[in-house]
Amino acid sequence: MRRRTLGITAVSAAALGAAAACGSDDGDSSGEETDSFSGELVIWADETRTPVLKEFVKDFEASVGVKVTVEEHVETLREDFLTAAEQGQGPDIIVGAHDWSGQFAADGVIAPVTLSADQQTALSEASVKAFTVEGNVYGVPYALENLALIRNTDLAPAAPATFEELITAGQAAGTQEVLTMEVGVDGNAYSAYALFSSFGAYLFKDDGSGNLDPTDVGVDSPEGIAAFDKFAELGADGILKTTYDASNVIPFFVDGKTAFMISGPWALTDVQGAGLNYEVTAIPGFEGQGPASPFLGVQGFYVSATAANAVFAQEFVTNYVLTEDLQLKLAEAGGRLPALTAAAEAYSEGNADVLGFAAAGENAVPMPNIPAMNAVWEPFGRAEADAIDGVSTGEEAATTAAQTIRDAVAGS
Repeated sequence: MRRRTLGITAVSAAALGAAAACGSDDGDSSGEETDSFSGELVIWADETRTPVLKEFVKDFEASVGVKVTVEEHVETLREDFLTAAEQGQGPDIIVGAHDWSGQFAADGVIAPVTLSADQQTALSEASVKAFTVEGNVYGVPYALENLALIRNTDLAPAAPATFEELITAGQAAGTQEVLTMEVGVDGNAYSAYALFSSFGAYLFKDDGSGNLDPTDVGVDSPEGIAAFDKFAELGADGILKTTYDASNVIPFFVDGKTAFMISGPWALTDVQGAGLNYEVTAIPGFEGQGPASPFLGVQGFYVSATAANAVFAQEFVTNYVLTEDLQLKLAEAGGRLPALTAAAEAYSEGNADVLGFAAAGENAVPMPNIPAMNAVWEPFGRAEADAIDGVSTGEEAATTAAQTIRDAVAGS
């Protein structure tokens, strides 16, 4: 395959120039440079990506002569970065989800990145759009992920075309549960959205060009109420349960106690380790409704607005991250589809799992990156759990959640 290389000469010259500018005094005509450039990049990432990045930055260090330190932040990466950036501190680069971009941009803690027309064309269109805020691209994408249906083919040989067919097949399998999907006692808006969307429901109104209106909340629209009514029905029938969360959804499937699991690529390590015969396919929509459209999540690299070594940081994210070699290595380590189209094609070839997740993501919706999305997670999840547990009717749950979201958006 064709491999791209870094523009090492260009970046080294640019960085030296930047270092000279940082180290010179406007009133000093001597032209002497002071050694103020540290020659180091600091990257913050979560516990999943830190070990991977520590290996892959070694090539960049060797090629450019810049030391790269990757620091692990467990669970609080986003909060840690916001706190540090607001004080003018923190890393040069942060690795995270695209839906952080709206808040980061609004708070002024990240800098736009400059992608050429060729670079944008080389990436999946959805991945670039996911990091775009008010016309500016704020992150360089490297991986895509979405939920799919993972099926034990020994228990359910055929992929269901509708959610009703899934229920029938799951009951016929004679297992303890028809399906496992993350809900939990507080609900799970991320996993619920795929089923919610089948009814044509929306969170925030889209103007048709991808711009979302945070003042137009659709959780309690007729379609949204219908979706929550379905959550209540599925809860009453024992199909969805709040007893299933991140701790037991995958183990239950791996132990053969259910034929179907709605989960992401992170589940495959355990599934494969158990030696199960399985297939990854699209999450089926409900009969007479639209397709299930899970959230599309895009992982990428942000440059801090207060980066100490901004030139090298921009070089790293716009050139090194966009090499086919690196995106393939990250994909192999993380099991996610690369954002770079050429790498995605190479990674997908002959890989039934990747093709299955890609098929499940054909109707995926980029997770909203607007700051108002922060107001959605808790009330939407709470409403889902209440409907499933029968604490509220579907309409009551949807109406309460929608008003809570509107109040939060109005008060922000």
